[in-house]
Amino acid sequence: MGDAPLAASEVDTTDAVVVTGGMGFIGSFVVDAYLAAGRKVVIIDSLVSSVISTEPYENHPDCVVLPVSVEDYFLEGGTVAGADRVIHAASLVGPAGILRFAGQLGHDIVRACQMVIDQCIEHDVPVCDFSSAEVYGRSGQLAETDTIEVPTDYTVRIEYAIAKTLTEAIMANSRHRGLRGIVIRPFNVTGPRQSERGGFVMPTFVQQALAGEDITVFATGEQLRAFLSVTDLVRFITDHMDAAIETGDLIYNIGNPTNNISVRGLADKVKEMVGSPSDIVYADAKKIHGDLYEEAESFEKTPVLGSALEVGWKPEIDLDALIQETIDYYRPIVAGRTEAA
Repeated sequence: MGDAPLAASEVDTTDAVVVTGGMGFIGSFVVDAYLAAGRKVVIIDSLVSSVISTEPYENHPDCVVLPVSVEDYFLEGGTVAGADRVIHAASLVGPAGILRFAGQLGHDIVRACQMVIDQCIEHDVPVCDFSSAEVYGRSGQLAETDTIEVPTDYTVRIEYAIAKTLTEAIMANSRHRGLRGIVIRPFNVTGPRQSERGGFVMPTFVQQALAGEDITVFATGEQLRAFLSVTDLVRFITDHMDAAIETGDLIYNIGNPTNNISVRGLADKVKEMVGSPSDIVYADAKKIHGDLYEEAESFEKTPVLGSALEVGWKPEIDLDALIQETIDYYRPIVAGRTEAA
């Protein structure tokens, strides 16, 4: 598809899968899956949350990488004309990663999603939009038909949740304007490539254990989380997106309730599987990530699967396998850091 950098207005999206945020954790796995299937892919990514190098994708004959934000791509004349579909995964993410964007986070999330929706309506392109399980705003077993709660303490984390909730409402009401699309609410997606910089617990614990450092547990450690493999999530998109759109349902919880475990339990399990001498310690998250850091409103965050099961998807990767593949990914990286130190 050519080695020279392209301007946004020069990109041909005909028959392509357009992936916004395609260099991020989830987005890069989406890109890999479509390229492996022989599809043409166009990546739009500001690289703010990228987890891997762009070089392999820039040199791939079926891939184009635009290192710009979603907003700049469209303002500079880019379109999704003729695209097969858009996977809108671009977003600032992570309980720690979002903090430096306080006060602009909501605008950036909603603005980018609105531009994607408008383009998809104009060119009649189906879209999958990523929301978040954070939208529920409460603890417990969380189902797609449940009422969403908005806490009145407007932390940065709540700004993020409200923005994602608004994008869902825009998606829903844009159906009256001809939009074809679905919204995914992912639950604690993790696996290889996920960065601890965002404040994500699995890569943090794994790298601490591999390095023999203290494994830092926040709050009580009794918070319950159901961890989902990123490859299970991507399989829903690649194999079931079309069927999901056809059902007319909008919201899809994507998670693995059988992988439910406390944060302290996860620390214990990671330590054991690594065979690490690390101590497990309780730490003040604010001393590590700053005063704006807050724990999630959901003390227990367990997905109730409904619509996804009805279109034939189900999670397959269990917790031990998910931890092991994360360990295998980070082991050489941590070893390299140790040798360089």
